Amino acid sequence: MTEHSADLASTVPPPATSIALRDIPVPDYCDVVIVPTRGVAETDPRVWAEAIFSHENTPLSRRGLRALRDEAVRLFDMVPPPAKEYVTDEVRGSEALIADDDENLRIRIGVALLPGGELLQVTTAVKFLSVRGRLAFAPRRLLHAAAVNTLARRAPATVRRRAIRSGEIPRRGLAGQAARRTIGRVRGAVSR
Repeated sequence: MTEHSADLASTVPPPATSIALRDIPVPDYCDVVIVPTRGVAETDPRVWAEAIFSHENTPLSRRGLRALRDEAVRLFDMVPPPAKEYVTDEVRGSEALIADDDENLRIRIGVALLPGGELLQVTTAVKFLSVRGRLAFAPRRLLHAAAVNTLARRAPATVRRRAIRSGEIPRRGLAGQAARRTIGRVRGAVSR
């Protein structure tokens, strides 16, 4: 081993793993999304998992489409399905696991805070248990990684909003925000 390859080996982090792959070691579908935490100092992976899949984190367009679907279902005197709540089933180290199984699919979602706390990794593993499961997941397969990426990128704002509501972070006034933005612009202009 040369000196250069030894230096390179010491700087490369070990490959990322996930407890989502513990129950489904060879998934039929798998994706990994890694996004920045944008300076949010939350270290509990359960908080991140619940923020990613919470109703308030869902984009307004998707909430609107769901409301239209529910109203269309009510027109035919049918009861719309309840909104799915994802609950963390297990926390191991810096990763939370969500299990969502039915008779056709086994789904595991691991939400991990990577070392350093600046990156969030969401790993999804899906095992088809029947042809019906394969058919049910086929349309979701096309957009799943993009949808999870959107939800994960929105999660830091949701975590921050929840911390402000609970009083963990003091609420900042609009005047203070405007002053900080102005100061930032002045500093940026001076440093150029």
